[in-house]
Amino acid sequence: MSSVDQTQTKQKKTMKEIIDNNLFLLKFAYRNAPFFIFFTCFYNAFQSIVIYIEHTLGIKYITDAIQYHKPFSKVIQYIIFICVLIIVSIALGRWFWHVIQAKGLEKLNLALKTELYEKAAAIDLACYDDPEYYNEFVLSINEVNNQIKKLIDQLSKLCSSVALLFVVGGFFLFMDKVGLIFVAVVVISTLFVSMKVNKLRFEMRLAMNAVERKRSYMKRVFYLADYAKEIRLNRISPKLLTDFTQTNLGIREIVQQRSKKLIWYSFLQECVCRNLVLDGLYLLYICYMTLVKHAFSYGGAVALARSVWSLNESLQGLSGLVSQVQENSLYIAKIRKFMAYEQTVVEQEHPLEIPKQPGLLELNNVSFSYPSEEGYTLRNISLKIRPHEKIALVGYNGAGKTTLIKLLMRLYDVSDGQIRVDGKDIREYQLEPYRRSYGTVFQDYQLFAATIAQNVMMDEVAVPIREEQANTIAVALAGSGFTDRLDQMEHGIHTALTREFDESGTNLSGGEAQKIAIARVFAKSCPYIILDEPSSALDPISEYHMNQSMLDAAKDKTVIFISHRLSTTRMADRIYMLEHGQIIEEGTHDELMDLNGKYAEMFNLQAEKYRMVSAQGRQVV
Repeated sequence: MSSVDQTQTKQKKTMKEIIDNNLFLLKFAYRNAPFFIFFTCFYNAFQSIVIYIEHTLGIKYITDAIQYHKPFSKVIQYIIFICVLIIVSIALGRWFWHVIQAKGLEKLNLALKTELYEKAAAIDLACYDDPEYYNEFVLSINEVNNQIKKLIDQLSKLCSSVALLFVVGGFFLFMDKVGLIFVAVVVISTLFVSMKVNKLRFEMRLAMNAVERKRSYMKRVFYLADYAKEIRLNRISPKLLTDFTQTNLGIREIVQQRSKKLIWYSFLQECVCRNLVLDGLYLLYICYMTLVKHAFSYGGAVALARSVWSLNESLQGLSGLVSQVQENSLYIAKIRKFMAYEQTVVEQEHPLEIPKQPGLLELNNVSFSYPSEEGYTLRNISLKIRPHEKIALVGYNGAGKTTLIKLLMRLYDVSDGQIRVDGKDIREYQLEPYRRSYGTVFQDYQLFAATIAQNVMMDEVAVPIREEQANTIAVALAGSGFTDRLDQMEHGIHTALTREFDESGTNLSGGEAQKIAIARVFAKSCPYIILDEPSSALDPISEYHMNQSMLDAAKDKTVIFISHRLSTTRMADRIYMLEHGQIIEEGTHDELMDLNGKYAEMFNLQAEKYRMVSAQGRQVV
């Protein structure tokens, strides 16, 4: 294939992508708000025609009436007709702007954001590990409102321009066909320049996207309460301010790289393409044909001058629209790419139901590598966790403990090897029910701007709350040791957490917040419990009581602890010591202490710093 053919094929493909992307969003809008889309088209077309009749044909009619001494009654009738059109147009406009459009835009934004948020909740966790995909994800979320608003604005311009094109084009064909040549020259030249301008602007936006995310982070650090104490107690501010300055300099450099071209293209578009041809050459042509050739009446000359500006405005709107939809297509393509992402962690065609009781968990030669990283995070992990067994995964940071439990819960799929439950590969089970079979408290747990009840249940809470739900929540909070703090709260389990949306909301301490997160596990009906550093914000005594409560509540469940505090591991039936993504030791606490290996070394180091006091035995750890 020749280079010319390749270029033509690429242009056709690009044009097809532009059309497909914009049609995708238009179809979405029509599917969710058909009356809004229809009325947008009708109103803008009607408005353009009314304005042309009033401002152009009206002036021609009155000027010709004066020049040719037409009856005054005819002028009055024409003015009354114009007034009626204007009144109808104004009435429709008020209804459109304040009712139809206000509701329509909100409906479309809600529909599209709902789809995006549902997609965000379902995509593979690995997507958050891919910086390029995450940047596009953030861009998609941030651009939703803009793209819906742009779609409606461009649809309005399209309908307005097309309606004006037909009306004014008909007038030109009747009055002066030569004027169409002038307009065509302007439109073609402007179209070419507009596409160059929009391409430069889009390249600038993409280049600035990652830098603006960094600047946004700096802004959050300086105004969020989470960082206030650290900033005041440490000398991190100069470093952050330096980063902020460098980020702004980076944005300025990106702008400067393209600003000169943008200035010259804009000047060429406005002055040369438009003003020189229409305001200069064509106006001289009209004057010559009217004053020298007497081809036009005075009203006709005025109407032609105004019509060429109207037709130019219409065609400029269409040509500008082409370049705008070209720019929008690039953003819509990213939204479509995000929405079209196909999960890799999926159900099989006929998935099995997950057993309601704890089964035998087996990992056979499991290895795993994150897509964005080189090498394996876990290598050849093999272990068995029997029903109702309490096991502990220990090891220093980066050993692979949290990655291992993510594989167990099928947040990722293994790279090699197999994980089985009751002899069946976990990929054979229903995905969501399988994940829900685990009650989990992560080290980086999150509380939500909702009530305590909703934060514990992590689901819909009936209003008024049902008695059985209230009892479940109360037992869960008692198990996590939150009862004393709850008794101090006026609204009890209906107390709002955080002051994000409720000024009377409560901000909890780190230990209190962690107890809420732990209560979720007590409230959830599930055969498996995973606790990833569940007590990191608790003091040793609170940790001891929490662990006892946890074991009492989970006596009929399988429990997996991940902890740096080895006081937890003494309660485990079996302990696995991980290092560099491999199991290096396994056994009971006493067996590993007798082995005198890495686990014993880690335990003895902690024994110097921590003490755990039991209600009966006061045993030193």
